[in-house]
Amino acid sequence: MNKQEIIHKLHTAKRDHLAWVGRAELLTQGIPIEKDQIPVLHTDCNFGRWYYDEGQVLMVFKEFKEIEEVHKALHKAYAQVFKLITEEENASMFSKLLGIAKRQHDKNEPIIKQKMIELEEASRAMIRRLDALEAKLHTMSDEEFAEKIGHLQNY
Repeated sequence: MNKQEIIHKLHTAKRDHLAWVGRAELLTQGIPIEKDQIPVLHTDCNFGRWYYDEGQVLMVFKEFKEIEEVHKALHKAYAQVFKLITEEENASMFSKLLGIAKRQHDKNEPIIKQKMIELEEASRAMIRRLDALEAKLHTMSDEEFAEKIGHLQNY
């Protein structure tokens, strides 16, 4: 792959990430989303699949390496949100009639909001790193780029 193809794939991965965050936000607002549309594990989302597969050609760049931890933090926060939301959804009819589910929701809402703040902060950190990586790629000549990643081209 040449530099422009990799930059295009990087854009696609970034767009996939932003779409994932948008769906996570919809879920917290009570808008029904298919559970398979918002993978909990960092390796299961479209961005994660790209990062741990085709994206590995960029492992030679520190900006790329720095993405992994914030991406994991984002999914960790989301996993906690997902658990809280699905606990509420799975409340029994009996507990709903008694108002227990409503009290559980009221109790969970501040935690969900805090975890979404963590998720959004991690997302912004990811975008900053992706933008820095893209800027670095743009400043490199095609020859410099090919030399830098040439030994990984067969990944």
